[in-house]
Amino acid sequence: MKTGLVAACLSLTTALSALALAAEPTPAAESGGREPADEQFGHARQFGLRAGITGGYRVIFRYDKSPFCRTPEPTKSDKDQQKFCGNGAPFAADLGLSFGVFDFIEPYFWARFGLSGEGSTNTKALTAIGIGARIYTMSDSKFKIFVEPAVGTELEGGAGSTAWGFMDGTKPDYKTDFLFHLGVGPHYDFARAFGIYANAGMTTGILRYIHTELEITGGVQVRVP
Repeated sequence: MKTGLVAACLSLTTALSALALAAEPTPAAESGGREPADEQFGHARQFGLRAGITGGYRVIFRYDKSPFCRTPEPTKSDKDQQKFCGNGAPFAADLGLSFGVFDFIEPYFWARFGLSGEGSTNTKALTAIGIGARIYTMSDSKFKIFVEPAVGTELEGGAGSTAWGFMDGTKPDYKTDFLFHLGVGPHYDFARAFGIYANAGMTTGILRYIHTELEITGGVQVRVP
């Protein structure tokens, strides 16, 4: 299933890239690949707000005191419960507030809010915040490719089911987690103030348990001035 997700991410990114390239105006091609002066689409000195939807597949490797990643089996001891799990990650809203320092680099604050909790780990809907940057190629053109490294923290706690407690009566520790994120994908600006994007990437946490989400995101961005 992970292979299928990666293939789907790459297929979508390739398709969007092809569509955007097909839409490029001929004046850009006639001027050595650059937009005419009055049609350049760099994000320098613009504030941006983006909103997208993220979905993916999550892989978890538990520590002994991590929350369970499957409904606990009452016939097994705590240390014998499943340690390695994989499941579809709940969809989440992905938001970012950015400022273009230069055309090619756009630092941002981001937040991600789950649209539902995760039943397999008895976790409330995702709440994560962080900082990152988008680094663009062909930064003054309508069509761009970006890479986005970011870090963040995951804040949500357990959903409270007693079935996810340990046999000694204690509860799993839903630690505030530290996240690493890396994504890559196309961005297409229809105007100086509006564009769309998609990216494939991964987000990894290491404190609550070792977990990685292979994900795909699509959304829109508005900018001023």
